[in-house]
Amino acid sequence: MTPSPEPLPPFSGNETACPKCSYDQAYTEHKVKAEPRTDSELPWNSDFPERLERRCARCDFIWDEALNPPTQGGA
Repeated sequence: MTPSPEPLPPFSGNETACPKCSYDQAYTEHKVKAEPRTDSELPWNSDFPERLERRCARCDFIWDEALNPPTQGGA
């Protein structure tokens, strides 16, 4: 039996600090299940969950976060 992957950290909001350089601007890109990271040369792999890929606007560090649940009323 394969151990289940650790859950992704929650969505940190539109203005978040980079975990490496603390810059307060990051790009966000939705990634479907099995889609590799932007900086990866790996083929599509089912180990990657559906997620939000965050990338620092200053140092280009990439990290993953859980999907942001919709708000009441869809806004």
